[in-house]
Amino acid sequence: MKKLFLYCVVIFTFYSCKKEPLEDFLFLERIEKVEVIDKYTLATRLKQNPNSTLYKALPNKKIKAVSIVYNTVGPDGEPILASGAIFYPSADIDYERLGTILGVHYTYGANYEVPSQKMAVTEGLFSLFGYVVVAPDYIGYGASKDKVHPYYDVVSTGQVSADMLLAAKEYFASISRKVSHKVTVMGYSQGGQASLSFLRFVETEPLYQDAFVIDQVFAGGGAYDLIKSYDAFVKKDYSSQPVTIPLLVLGLNYGENLNLDLKQMFAEPLYSNYNEWIISKKYTTDEVTAMMKETKLTKIMAPEAFDTTNPNTKKFRNALRKNSLIVYGKITNWTPKAKITLLHATDDTIVPYENTDSAYKAFLAAGCNVTKHDISNKDHKEAGQDFYTYVMLHLLI
Repeated sequence: MKKLFLYCVVIFTFYSCKKEPLEDFLFLERIEKVEVIDKYTLATRLKQNPNSTLYKALPNKKIKAVSIVYNTVGPDGEPILASGAIFYPSADIDYERLGTILGVHYTYGANYEVPSQKMAVTEGLFSLFGYVVVAPDYIGYGASKDKVHPYYDVVSTGQVSADMLLAAKEYFASISRKVSHKVTVMGYSQGGQASLSFLRFVETEPLYQDAFVIDQVFAGGGAYDLIKSYDAFVKKDYSSQPVTIPLLVLGLNYGENLNLDLKQMFAEPLYSNYNEWIISKKYTTDEVTAMMKETKLTKIMAPEAFDTTNPNTKKFRNALRKNSLIVYGKITNWTPKAKITLLHATDDTIVPYENTDSAYKAFLAAGCNVTKHDISNKDHKEAGQDFYTYVMLHLLI
């Protein structure tokens, strides 16, 4: 894979000087679908009101939505096919002018929700203003839906996002276009953690450090200290979206190859149904939460899962620490170089606000270029629109 990447860099450099379309691909495997859509189609697919003040204010322009399949590496280090979608202005303009946005999405449960399948993502709205938006599905969805989604696995999340950007460069080279080397990263909820996972990956992996120029990162409502977040849920014995807990167990079990005894992690009826409810990816997170019929962790998790001396539980807790970007207020093996803006709802009942406050203080103490914006008096889901509005205003004004 390392030789493949180095060869790819040479190919990109060579074709940046040519007008002929690129025909030999290393990351881009195939183009699945191309559609021309408008803001009203985007609104409908995102289940938003197309007649709202927000959508009326958006430019009434056509954009292209392109679903692609590309080569990357799975959590086990083996080659795997992943997928995602690219959104860009339909008009023949200079795609380098504004730059590229990596839009990493929040938590999805159903496969039909992800960018390559829905052919829509909230970050795609920025393509109406002239940006190229690249949105990976993550492993476990789309082309790799037969795999368990490695939920909150830092390295896997960073790798699949970086390789999607490289595949997007090849796609544009195939139509004799170049895209900006400058990348703005944004994501809310799981996407907040994914945006910083990507940043850590490209800033610490030698072969990727020169592949992109990260302009800035907007991370909203993410869990950056997994062990502290998990312990907060255990202490409160409550989560308004409890499906995230089994998603975390299953995701890290696959991503870190833990071989957990899931009978010591899940109580009934979750243990007998996790394959159908979660791994099948038939249902949204809200639907799974409804089927679980519980918000108390003591009703969802097995008693052994709360025993910190249990060997099975120890493996899981060690994986939480390993995949935390911040552990109890301290940065883990990495100091961000790019500008970071952190946003979080102060009344969040899904991802504790303390995650962002702790991350902000840790980055600030390390001398990072970081700012924090509190979304006051709102819970996690309702604060999502505030996040995207904030980013839009700061990028476009």
